[in-house]
Amino acid sequence: MRGRKVFVTLLVMTLALLASPMWAQSNITTGEVLGTVKDAEGGVLPGATVELRNVDTGLVRRTVTNAQGAFRFEFVPVGTYEIRAELSGFRPEVKQGIAVSLGTSVRVEFTLNVGTLAEEVTVTAAAPLVETTRPDVANAVGEIQIANLPLNGRDFLDFIALTPQSTVDDLGRAHIGGMRGIQNNFNIDGANAQSTFFGEERGGTRPAFTFSQGAIKEFQVIPSSYNVQFGNASGGIINAITKSGTNDFKLEGWYYFRDESMMEDFKKPPAATVAPQKRAFEQHQFGLSVGGPFIKDKLHYFLSYDGQRLDRPLALEFRNFPAGREADFEAKTGLRLADESFRTITQTNDDDVILGKVDWQVSSSLLATFRHNYSNYEGQNATSDSITTGVSNNGLERNKFNSSVLNLNAVLGGNAFNELILQYAKEERPRMANNTSIPEVAISSDAFFGRNNFLPNNLIEERTQIADNFSYYLEKHGIKAGFNVDLVSYDDYFFRYQGGRYFYRSWNDFFNNKPSQYIQSFSDYDGRVKFDTNYYSGYVQDEWKPSPHLTITAGVRYDFQDNPKPEETNPKFPNTGKIPDDKNNWAPRVGFAWDPFGEGKTVVRGGFGYFYDNTPTLLLANAMLTNGIRVVRVTLNCTSSQPCPTFPNTFPSLGSLPVSTPDLFVFAPGYENPKTKRFSIGIEQELGGNYAVGGEFIWSYTKHLERLLDLNLVPVGYTEFGTHYYNPTLRNYQDFGRIGQFTDDAESRYWAVVLKARKRWADRWMFDASYTYSKWRDNNSNERTVSLGTYGAGDDQLNIMDNWGPGDYDLTHKFVLSAVVLLPFDIQLSTIATVRSGYPYTPTDGRDLNNDTYTGDRAWWNGVHYGRNSFRQPYYRNVDLRLSKIFRFGASYELEIIGEAFNLFDNSNFRTSITQMVNYDRSRGVASLNPNFGRSNIAGSPRQYQVGLKFRL
Repeated sequence: MRGRKVFVTLLVMTLALLASPMWAQSNITTGEVLGTVKDAEGGVLPGATVELRNVDTGLVRRTVTNAQGAFRFEFVPVGTYEIRAELSGFRPEVKQGIAVSLGTSVRVEFTLNVGTLAEEVTVTAAAPLVETTRPDVANAVGEIQIANLPLNGRDFLDFIALTPQSTVDDLGRAHIGGMRGIQNNFNIDGANAQSTFFGEERGGTRPAFTFSQGAIKEFQVIPSSYNVQFGNASGGIINAITKSGTNDFKLEGWYYFRDESMMEDFKKPPAATVAPQKRAFEQHQFGLSVGGPFIKDKLHYFLSYDGQRLDRPLALEFRNFPAGREADFEAKTGLRLADESFRTITQTNDDDVILGKVDWQVSSSLLATFRHNYSNYEGQNATSDSITTGVSNNGLERNKFNSSVLNLNAVLGGNAFNELILQYAKEERPRMANNTSIPEVAISSDAFFGRNNFLPNNLIEERTQIADNFSYYLEKHGIKAGFNVDLVSYDDYFFRYQGGRYFYRSWNDFFNNKPSQYIQSFSDYDGRVKFDTNYYSGYVQDEWKPSPHLTITAGVRYDFQDNPKPEETNPKFPNTGKIPDDKNNWAPRVGFAWDPFGEGKTVVRGGFGYFYDNTPTLLLANAMLTNGIRVVRVTLNCTSSQPCPTFPNTFPSLGSLPVSTPDLFVFAPGYENPKTKRFSIGIEQELGGNYAVGGEFIWSYTKHLERLLDLNLVPVGYTEFGTHYYNPTLRNYQDFGRIGQFTDDAESRYWAVVLKARKRWADRWMFDASYTYSKWRDNNSNERTVSLGTYGAGDDQLNIMDNWGPGDYDLTHKFVLSAVVLLPFDIQLSTIATVRSGYPYTPTDGRDLNNDTYTGDRAWWNGVHYGRNSFRQPYYRNVDLRLSKIFRFGASYELEIIGEAFNLFDNSNFRTSITQMVNYDRSRGVASLNPNFGRSNIAGSPRQYQVGLKFRL
């Protein structure tokens, strides 16, 4: 309630500000156009009228040059413009073909000759290739690339991989500049497009797409932004805008198809006995977009729909199942083995995305835009892709969200500008279990069946946002300021282990009723927690031009994540009632851009600054749920002092347990959000002929990264290789089992050298190429783990620096090339080529070397204790190709036939999951070197083809 009152107050204040000239924004959804008007002798011409007109929408803006002959248009919507300058006594000059892209600053210079107003001069011009006033580097993906580059799916976010310093992991998370995937920030149409619960884009990574590729006009990735308007991201700012209608009616439809017959066979990895069998599937992607005017030059609309239907079989197979025990399995579980495994099931990935947008040019000084996006995803048997997951252990996944955004773009006089952004968004992520009749069973890693331990669950995330950005320009200064308020409510139903979970080391142990661990949770609150987390940000920045060829920006930003206060406190562990607020997140930044020769073709740019990240509220919810009161989670080790039930029995109530020492999750006192300091310096040079090259050096250091620490581990000595050795029967807190503390003592360091070359679209072709050499080192790379023992728990938890090594997604080398070429006869060719280093991995040991009861200890063999991420996967190579032919009918109809090949050269891209270096036979107490360690056993995706059609009107 308090947050809603704050929101209403800020909204009223902001609307009042629109009535008087104040300040305006840095271009998060638009660009800017600026320049000077001079006479033939080079003298400045004050009082000249400059008119800007969008050739597609008819938007017109006018201004008058100041005493220095300078003019500026802020909040210029992306598009192509015609600009006219005139002054009595001089011939007017018109420059056509000026392209304004997202976030760019386009400089246009006029030279007027003496003459009459009737002697107008028209020239075709182009925006400068090198931006000489921008301190940071943005990697832009324009409309031509979005529409024509090969894309394996229709998710425009896959183009993030074109960015230097970036990589995208198998789960679809982007890691930019040596940062975790949760350290990025997503904005679409100026509004927050995040799920702050999970720390990822709204909708997550399971849907094929959540915005239609056909609805995205441009987007950019900013790895190092010294503009203080951007925040809550130490990684990358992913900033996109959607398409708008124009004065011309336009319609486009598309259809893409592929199935297993358009896919080559997998290659056999060296450590595999047979080559993987390709899975039958059918994928259909289809959609339509339409746009045009309600009122020419005044009111425009744009609508789009995109859909996918994907069915693919998954052949299930429990590993090492003992022959002849099928009847025993059915009698024990109530499940027919033939129904549960050793069969093929169907997985689906079905998506529907609808976007509607209206742009209203209220006046020459006010543009109003409303956009709504609806996304709906459903995946049957989508909880797990593992062949060892039985049908009963899988589930139905859904994700649905609506996002409404209102943008008011106002010009408040010749020097003042304002943008107001309002958003309401609601996302739901229900996940249903296939079976709830028996507890979950894990047979080592050979089989999983029964009710999945985290199903069913649901999350409802509801967001109300107001953002306002202002600018006021003086002779040499541009003062920018703004604020952002996100009020977010969460309803999290996540009653994990409510149905119980048995763990067995082997099938033999399962049939003989010898579990090694049992977990069950209890709750009088239905395993649910509701809470609000509000996010407040403000910034102020000065853009100073001490000379026409030097721009210096200096500003400060403040971010505050207002965390909830838990409703319960466990009296036996008072810290359960505390989630710290980090209130000192001041982020000063300074940047510069210098044109050393004053020709607009060279820029030296750089900066230094501080950046903060939010903590995903998934961690907060876990701490408030698993506090020993709201949810009581008990882990039993099936010993005489901790006896386990007999499968399939569960404990009917907490009071029926032989012992009750629940697990807890808490936050460390004084916990702080991640803090990064970053420095970069680079140079970019236009070569002529629409070519440019550049290089950049980037360095960053991040501290206060989150990790999980078990507070109930008691060290009693040291191993022979120097790590702590524990006694699991001892506890620091006798009333509890495992105590997972979210701690902020992890850190990372990163540096990179980036070389780039590009050619913008001209003469029917373009390309963009980059090479990155980088080093990413940290002592914990987890994203947002809430499970003790799932990430790095086998390492020395009490000495985190012992875990220092390459980050999980460290890439020493990365080269990426994209190109689009229009050939004769309306044939178009485009490609994306990527070569990169393999990811690192850690050699593990089958023994619990430090006796902490967690698996995954780093390997110890022949006197060597191997380091974290001390081995690497093989190199990755991939080339995608798109070839199309356009057929024209009449004056306005086009049909494009498309063929695409992914992994054109059928590179094997083998990798290994055999990361256990040392095997251990518990029955004999004998350790041995794994002869298959590090050998490739997983094949990358083989060459695939896709066909498509596009119809345009």
